[in-house]
Amino acid sequence: MQILAILSLALTLVQGYNIHQLEVEKGSSPLQLDFKVLKKVGNISAKEFWAKNKLVKGKRDAFAETIYNYQDLSYQINVFLGTNRKQNQVVIDTGSADLWIPSSGYDPAASNSSIKTGYPFSVSYLSGITAEGEFYLDSLSFGPESPALSNFQFAQATADGPGILGVADKNQEASPCIYDNLPWALKEAGITNKASYSLFLGASGESGTLIFGGIDTEKYTGELILYPIDQSTGRMALEIKSITFDGVEISVNEPALIDSGTSLGLLNQELMSELDILFNTTVVEENGLGYRFVSCDQPADKTLDFNFGSNMISIPYAEAIVSQEEGVCMLGFAYYGGYTILGDVFLRKAYAYFDLSEKTISLAQASYSSSSNIISA
Repeated sequence: MQILAILSLALTLVQGYNIHQLEVEKGSSPLQLDFKVLKKVGNISAKEFWAKNKLVKGKRDAFAETIYNYQDLSYQINVFLGTNRKQNQVVIDTGSADLWIPSSGYDPAASNSSIKTGYPFSVSYLSGITAEGEFYLDSLSFGPESPALSNFQFAQATADGPGILGVADKNQEASPCIYDNLPWALKEAGITNKASYSLFLGASGESGTLIFGGIDTEKYTGELILYPIDQSTGRMALEIKSITFDGVEISVNEPALIDSGTSLGLLNQELMSELDILFNTTVVEENGLGYRFVSCDQPADKTLDFNFGSNMISIPYAEAIVSQEEGVCMLGFAYYGGYTILGDVFLRKAYAYFDLSEKTISLAQASYSSSSNIISA
């Protein structure tokens, strides 16, 4: 059985280190970069997928990257590190704040600009994954035509699979010493106006777009409603007022992490008991998480409605499930340890704008329009 990894809620342990001044390479300027959006990948490898996508110059004042939903598990993007431009695929994670790369993805000796800080890095995830290593400073870019950051801080860690590109606020960094992670580094370098980004995951099986310093007004319907980040969690969380399904409204009134690094959503026991009845689930326990298998035949005209106070995000029943293989589907929500997290299943139907400078998150119902109108934000 292919299990969805829960990649969120980092528990960190790192010692302090000196922070070098972040600089942007000469010639860089505010720039909007678009990747070609590929609707279907088919059976080609991830490496072939990225090789087929070319950078296209576009509007200024925002910085966009296309991300890819890899086998319904995570959303990944390419980063290039060092003077040798070593390519790595990393998971976009709004639930953590550091970029870390597996040991095989970065060789300090191969880059003329590598600086070893000498301080350790350690992070653990709910899935049981632990990444340990140390911090480096080196150049970072997203492609041959993107602006490049020198002296960008990231970690090299011993872990299997892709690395993590954390884009949460600096208070979630795996260090007691604050430094400029990617959203803030882009702002400080003058590449974006604010430490902000919008996230559009696209429909199931499609790619999506991460826009630093910008919003695509064609990728949502209705108003993009601004909410203050719930400060009680210390993370990127919004309060869910209630959830409505099958004509029944259930009060929630608790903060939920908005976390692209988590495949499933995690909800409280009361809600999951109601969803078990609604979807006629078969629960299989593994590592403390109850995976809920359901029929793949779900209606598209009935929805789960998440109410945040001033607007709602609706998820059709047919899109509240995750296909594991032909004829095998799982419910996109589960219960684990009392956590409340809205992961990729939720974010596929939401357009989210994270403004770290103003400590707000804005939400609207996602629209899968082929049009694009990116504005600076």
